[in-house]
Amino acid sequence: MYKGPYLFCFSLILILSSFFASAKENKDLMKADYYYSHYMYFKAIPYYEKIAGQLNDPLIYAHLAECYSVQNDLQKAADAYSKAVNIKDCTPGIVLKYAQVLMQLTQYDEAKRWLLVYRNANKNDVRAANLVDGCNNSKRILEAMPDGIALLLPFNTDGSDFGPTMWHDRLVFASDTVIDLKKKTDNWTGRAFYNLISVACAGRGQCGTDYTKVTATKGLNIKYHDGPCTFTADGKQMYFTRSRVKENLFGTKSSSNKDSTVVLEIMIAMDYDTADKKFRTIIPFQYNNESYAVQHPSVSPNGNVLAFSSNMPKGMGGSDIYICRKTGDGWSEPQNIGNTVNTEGEEVFPYWVDNRTLFFSSDGHKGLGGLDIYMTRWDEKSNTFSIPENVGIPINSSYDDISLALFADGRSTYFSSNRPAAKGGDNIYFYKKEKIFLQVTVLDSMTSQPLPDTKLIIASTKDNKDVNTDKSGRYFTRLYPELRYDVNVHKDEYNASSFDVFSGTDKDTDTLYQVVKLLKPTPPRREHDTIPPVPVKRRNVMDTPGIRVFEIGESYELGHFHYDFNKYKLTTDQKLILDTLLAQLNRHPTMRIEIIAHTDCRGSDEYNLELSRNRALSVVTYLVENGISKKRLVSTGVGYSQPTVPCPDCLLCTEEQHNMNRLLEFKVLKL
Repeated sequence: MYKGPYLFCFSLILILSSFFASAKENKDLMKADYYYSHYMYFKAIPYYEKIAGQLNDPLIYAHLAECYSVQNDLQKAADAYSKAVNIKDCTPGIVLKYAQVLMQLTQYDEAKRWLLVYRNANKNDVRAANLVDGCNNSKRILEAMPDGIALLLPFNTDGSDFGPTMWHDRLVFASDTVIDLKKKTDNWTGRAFYNLISVACAGRGQCGTDYTKVTATKGLNIKYHDGPCTFTADGKQMYFTRSRVKENLFGTKSSSNKDSTVVLEIMIAMDYDTADKKFRTIIPFQYNNESYAVQHPSVSPNGNVLAFSSNMPKGMGGSDIYICRKTGDGWSEPQNIGNTVNTEGEEVFPYWVDNRTLFFSSDGHKGLGGLDIYMTRWDEKSNTFSIPENVGIPINSSYDDISLALFADGRSTYFSSNRPAAKGGDNIYFYKKEKIFLQVTVLDSMTSQPLPDTKLIIASTKDNKDVNTDKSGRYFTRLYPELRYDVNVHKDEYNASSFDVFSGTDKDTDTLYQVVKLLKPTPPRREHDTIPPVPVKRRNVMDTPGIRVFEIGESYELGHFHYDFNKYKLTTDQKLILDTLLAQLNRHPTMRIEIIAHTDCRGSDEYNLELSRNRALSVVTYLVENGISKKRLVSTGVGYSQPTVPCPDCLLCTEEQHNMNRLLEFKVLKL
C-alpha cells in the first residue's frame, strides 16, 4: 500500500485544476474525477473504465493507470498508459510514468524507448538518464547469481505488511490485515488503515505469528494510518508516521478546500513502561506541517541524527531525504542531504544501520525498476553523503523494494517488497547473505585413482553447466542458493552415474562435497568361457513373520532380500521384506541385533566396504523410522569378504550369482 498516501499524497497529479469541458454533461466523468481528486482511487476505477474509450483523452487514461498502480495492478496500468502515450498532446510526465511501469514489468527495451522520448523534452532530468542506464543493465543484473536468498516470512498476510524493524526480541511492522481494530476503511485502496503490529522473533528470520498491537495509553493505533516506525537504540522511544485526514476530505467539500487535506506527519511515542509494555506519551515532531508530508523517520543508533522523507518546498523533485541533528531544544531545522542522494523522483524510507551508513529507497537512481534500496555513507570531513550504491538482488527487484532494516553484521536484513509472491500485496522478507559452493571429485572405483576430463552435467531451474573435471578429477563451482541440482557423471569406458544435491543455506559449511566412484562395465562373457564350480554357502533363512526361536550369536539371512547393483537406497519391495524383520523385533522387544550387508565382487575392496556400510545403515534407518530403538541395532558392512557364492574370477560369475552375494542378514546379539 505504500504507493498510497505515502508516495502519492503530495506527488504526481494530485488535484485536478479543472474539469474537462464536457464534465457537466458527463456524470460518469464527474464521478471519476471527483473520486480521483479526493484520493478515492479504487472507487474512481469503474467510472474511468467506462468513459476512457469514449473520450480518448490521455489524462483520463493516465488517471486510470495511476488508480491501477495504487491497486498494484501493473499490467492494467501499463495498458492504460500505452493508450495515453499514443494520443496526440500526451504530456511528457505521462510518458515517464509509462516507462517506469514498463521497467517494473521488466520490459526494459520498450521502457528505454519511451524514456528517450521523455529525455528529448527534459534534457536536464538526471533521473531519466539514470533510468536509461538502469534499462541497459537490468537484464544482466537480474540474471546474475545472487549473494544470498530472500525468504518470504510466514506471518505475511494477503494484505499489506511492510516497514519491518526490530524492537527487543520482536519484529514491528505496519499492517492493514492481521488485527481488526475496527478502523475506518482507506478510500485509496478500499482496505483497512494501518496498525503497528509485532511478532516474536527468537532468531534472525525465525518469527512467529503471535500478532500483538504496539499499544500506548492513548493515541496509538487509532483512526487512520499508523506506521511505519523506528525505535531509539535503547527502545524507549518510537518514531512513527501517521496519516491525519481532515474529515472533510472524504465528505462533500471540494478537494481544493484547504480543510480537505491528507497530512503525513511524524509522531514520537515516549516514556515506555516495561512493566505495562506501553508508551505513556505521544507528541508530534516539531517540524510537522499541514502543507507537505513529513514521514518515514529513522534515528541513528547514537540518537544524534534523525532522517526522514519529505516533499517540502525547494526540494529536488518528489520526496527527498532530510536530516535533523539533536539539540538542547529538540532537533535542528531540517537539512536536505543534497542531490548526490536526492533526485527528481522519490527518495523514501531512510534507515540508519550505524551512525554513518544510511539506507533508503528511490525510483530516481540507476535501478531495476520501481523503488530500489540504496546505501550511502556520511563523510564528516567533506560534510556530504557518498554516491548511493544499489544493494542488488535478491533484495532489489523490478518491483517496489523498501524499508530495509539491516543487522549490524551486514549479512542479514529484513525488508519489504510488492514483488509477486505466495501472499498478495506488500510482504516482509528476510535476507541472509550466503554463497554456496559444490566440489565434485570423481574416482575409479577399483583403483581410487582420480578420473580427469570426466564430463559433468549440472542442472537446475536457473543454472546449467556442461563441464569437465580437472587433472585431479575435481570440479569446483558456485551454486544458486536454495535450489535442487541434478548432476550426471559421464566418462568413456565407465558406467554413468548421477546424484542430486540441494544448495541449502542452513548448512554448517558453505561448500558441499560429493565423491563419485565410477565402475567399468563387466565385459560380456564369451561362449567358450566356463563358469567355475562354486559352492553355495548355506545360511539360516528367515522369510516369515511367524513365531521363531532365535539363538544368540546366530546369523539369519533375510529371505528374498537382495540389493540392486551399486545401490543402497531401499526400494518399496525391499521395505516390504524388511517388515518381516520389523515384526520379529516387535515380538521380541528385548532382542538386539547386528545388521550385516554384503556386496558382489565388482568394484574395489574400499568401494565395496563403503557401499555395504551404506546398505546396512539404510536398513537401520528404516527400522528406527518405524519405531525400533536405535540402541537395539548395530550396522555393519562387510563388502565382498563373506560371499554366498565365491567368485574366483569376478568376470566369470553370472548376474544371478552376483545377485545372491548382494544379500542382507542379521546376527542376534541379545534376546
